[in-house]
Amino acid sequence: MYFDVKGTQVFATTGGKPFDPAQPVVVFLHGAGGDHTVWNLQSRFFAFRGYSVLAPDLPGHTNSEGAPLVSIEAMADWLNGVFEALDCRDVSLVAHSMGCLVALELGSRCPDRLRSLSLIASGLATPVNDALLSAARDKPEAAIAMMTSWGYGAAGHYSRGPVPGNAMIAGGQMVMRGNSPEALHADLTACNDYANGKQAAPQVKAPVQVIVAGKDRMAPKKATDELAAHLPNASVAVIADSGHMVPQEAPNRCRQLLRDFIFQNNPAGQT
Repeated sequence: MYFDVKGTQVFATTGGKPFDPAQPVVVFLHGAGGDHTVWNLQSRFFAFRGYSVLAPDLPGHTNSEGAPLVSIEAMADWLNGVFEALDCRDVSLVAHSMGCLVALELGSRCPDRLRSLSLIASGLATPVNDALLSAARDKPEAAIAMMTSWGYGAAGHYSRGPVPGNAMIAGGQMVMRGNSPEALHADLTACNDYANGKQAAPQVKAPVQVIVAGKDRMAPKKATDELAAHLPNASVAVIADSGHMVPQEAPNRCRQLLRDFIFQNNPAGQT
């Protein structure tokens, strides 16, 4: 669906059901260079179990208008604007990679917005390799190749994904090419510049789960351990065989972990 946030058109998928803010809401936030399609195998599950679902494209990504946002803080403000525009209450926020930094920032600024927070494959900070930053600015095809090579684990590289015929790396490259030309560099710069994670994490009031990818080359376990240590009462689960792109590489296990956590902390009329 399309809706307006501060004069700019935003796109979000709703899992195949009409969006109703009177129901508990699950919001899925993508990472750098991504879009709503990262969550195709999770969003529909919740939409058909009593939740309203939003998987938005950040500005400048795929179907959302506007220039890409250049800081994590600006993305958090924008996400809060999405919640206000749609009157979202009882929100479970699920975020991947860069989206986790946005979720931390929003959770610290607006702690009463969230019923639960699920952080997948991230740390308190996300420093970016200088070569990748330069390539995103000057050689976008090289940057896309780096991102997808490092981001996907064995399931992506050897076509062992859960969806027959789905080439995850080719799909990820297609999504990045479909964003505005500046989006990947803006996203990576925002990640590299964000330095408020250690201050933001302790201010999150909602129950938090941290999902760790055991084969992650972009957010290694050391980084996710540090994230969990700064969050009050965080639960941690490890998906041992997944690379960084957990929602696509290990969708069933990811969905099960999200299901158990969100059903407990933000219950709806699910079956």
